[in-house]
Amino acid sequence: MAATARALGVQRRQVFKHALEKPYTTSWPSATQAAQDEIIDLLCTALQPLSTYFAESRRICKSRLRRQRRRSKSKLQSKPSLSDKALEGKSMLKHVVIGINGTTRALERQAKGQRSEGDLALVVVCKGDVEPQLVAHFPGLAHAARTSKADRAGTAKLRLVGVGSGVERRLAAAVGQPRASALGIRAGMPALDAIIDTAYANVAMPSVPWIGNIAPGCHPAPALHPMAVRELRTSAPVAGKRKSPADAAKPSKKAK
Repeated sequence: MAATARALGVQRRQVFKHALEKPYTTSWPSATQAAQDEIIDLLCTALQPLSTYFAESRRICKSRLRRQRRRSKSKLQSKPSLSDKALEGKSMLKHVVIGINGTTRALERQAKGQRSEGDLALVVVCKGDVEPQLVAHFPGLAHAARTSKADRAGTAKLRLVGVGSGVERRLAAAVGQPRASALGIRAGMPALDAIIDTAYANVAMPSVPWIGNIAPGCHPAPALHPMAVRELRTSAPVAGKRKSPADAAKPSKKAK
């Protein structure tokens, strides 16, 4: 009896289980690998003045601290100044947002329609170099920011680019920061406007169908989407028929 029970426990049978796909899923905008590489190469070249600005700013701060320690505040000493390339990087800071938190806050203000230094036209997220939970909000937030000020056709100029692993190191070196998991780009500089145009032509705009257009006065008719059902093939152990408590209480025929 015990050997038979163990044999039945080892045996397994094939079963099928059905699961409903999550209806509220957000996907990243589609872009070819060639388009992503082109955008990253252009950004690494255009953002070099930022690296120069941060490097010279740190050097000036260290020099200022050394002068304060030596108590040498003579007017005859010439104070270090920024180079032309560093000054260009300083002016570029008005058009570039660095980091996940800063880019998220800029998109939130844009989605709410609040006044800011300017709307983001391009967002680059290094989703391959960080945990997925840290950047999972960007597709939905970018869609909300795009449609908040869009017309009924949804033609707001905002693109979201999610790139793979290894890109954050290049972007961080270009902007002169230890980390650059996300970058937000505003229009207004010729070098950055060319990159925005490239992204606008090669990257699909962020879209989340179940959110719809959140612009004031835009209330599209609700649409039904087909239900996605997945069928999973798995196995389950072969178990003997269990007796119910009522059957177990009945006396057996041999006992009679």
